[in-house]
Amino acid sequence: MKTILIMNGPNLSMLGKRDPKHYGSGTLADLENACINKGIELGVKVQCFQSESESAIIRKLHNSMGVIDGIVLNAGAYTHYSIAIRDAIELIKIPVIEVHLSDIHNREDFRNTSVIEAVCAEQVCGMGVKGYLVAMEKLVEKYIPSDDGKDPSDDTDPLAEERAAINEINKEMIVLFERRMKHVDRIASIKAKYGMPTQVPSREAEILEKVGQSVDSQYSEAAKAFMQEILRLSRERQHEVNKGK
Repeated sequence: MKTILIMNGPNLSMLGKRDPKHYGSGTLADLENACINKGIELGVKVQCFQSESESAIIRKLHNSMGVIDGIVLNAGAYTHYSIAIRDAIELIKIPVIEVHLSDIHNREDFRNTSVIEAVCAEQVCGMGVKGYLVAMEKLVEKYIPSDDGKDPSDDTDPLAEERAAINEINKEMIVLFERRMKHVDRIASIKAKYGMPTQVPSREAEILEKVGQSVDSQYSEAAKAFMQEILRLSRERQHEVNKGK
């Protein structure tokens, strides 16, 4: 039977007491029990581990080699700056899915960046405890070979796989656009406060030129048109903010 490790980092021990708006009212024990029950449903063993210590998390990752088949990791605050944990994930060669109870991309700026994302198989955030269960499903369906030795991805329809990839990218683009518009609002407010012009045309031209140069030549014009539409929406939003001041 395959084994999934549920790893939680600093301050996750305080679930139920810490900022229920972002982290919910359930305890760590509630979360771990939900994962254990999901493991029964998926036909996998579940181990649970939590530590406030970066070194303990790294040791647990190291000790997982040859023992654990997949990891669901909420590294807590270490997500945003622990290169040591990133390196440990990279070297163990075990599929790791990064999970966060809250949507880190729509919180404080310092939480927007994950230094471990690039070495994890996927990232799931903003779904509360359900995100852990979704991550477990993904591990079993996509990343952990079954006990008969067959890789779960062997029967994947190539077309469906590519469409799924595009769908994931579309979701990421929507999140990025939403984050961009929030910054547009802030910029517009600052400009309105100091009587600065809403948009500098030369700056927009420079952005379009860089976009055109950053992609393969066959996609250059389409990329520029796409960015031009984003800039138009941003400009309209800035005018709306200025009018409201």
